[in-house]
Amino acid sequence: MKIYKKCFPCFDKQLESALMHIDKGLHNEIRQEVQELFANIDVSLSPPEIAGEMFTIIDKWTNGLDTYYDIKEKSNKYILDMCDELSALIANSDDAFVTALKLAITGNIIDYGAKNNYSETEIHNELELGLSAKYANENIEKLRNEIDKAKSILYLADNAGEIVFDKLFIEQLPMEKIILAVRGKPAINDALIKDAKDVGLDKIVKVIDNGAGYPGTVLNKCSDEFIKVFNNADLIISKGQGNYETLSDVNANIFFLLRAKCPVVAEDLNAQIGDFIIYSKRMK
Repeated sequence: MKIYKKCFPCFDKQLESALMHIDKGLHNEIRQEVQELFANIDVSLSPPEIAGEMFTIIDKWTNGLDTYYDIKEKSNKYILDMCDELSALIANSDDAFVTALKLAITGNIIDYGAKNNYSETEIHNELELGLSAKYANENIEKLRNEIDKAKSILYLADNAGEIVFDKLFIEQLPMEKIILAVRGKPAINDALIKDAKDVGLDKIVKVIDNGAGYPGTVLNKCSDEFIKVFNNADLIISKGQGNYETLSDVNANIFFLLRAKCPVVAEDLNAQIGDFIIYSKRMK
């Protein structure tokens, strides 16, 4: 998905959000270099590719500081503390697969690229909204059928905190088929290997990183190991907007699970902001 003029206010917001966690003495230099990046932008790139270049600049000035480390730790812990309640909800539901799927999509709300803060009340309200939302049953069944047919599944994680919901969903899937991939370097609050281990995902599936520090899956920046897994997967389950923005034009059996959180993505999906999305080009 290409970049639009509407994307630049989001880049500015992401930059200012990151600067809140960085020594103020570095702010002017970082802002200046990011503005130079924007002035010479390659409009053929996707939004996460541009954001990734911005975070490369931040990485250089901060010597690789994971600016969202504390936020990710807090997000993982908060959702982990809900696990018993959520697991019981799934177990007691009429269809554990569907309930866990809805929770996984709802969890995509925890995105510090889209918003700076989330209250406990807001997360609980979103969970109620996500569980009661109407989904196209045929889309759910097509995904379930693809999962059953696939011999190998690559699950692309998105944000910290959200990955706890992913774990609950993955527990309803044939785990022996699944490899889960996280980012290779810090990018906003996106999950890294440490986050996956902190929530216990490495105990139930193989976990790899994609070798790159972009808030999406930019294939030409990913590691050879990741590309081999990606190309060999019968099914790819892709979480979040960033993965959609970078993979929506890729010819592969990809099911995108996300919340539409910005007008650009919503328009591209012919959806409304806030919609819960299960989408694959092969469903057209």
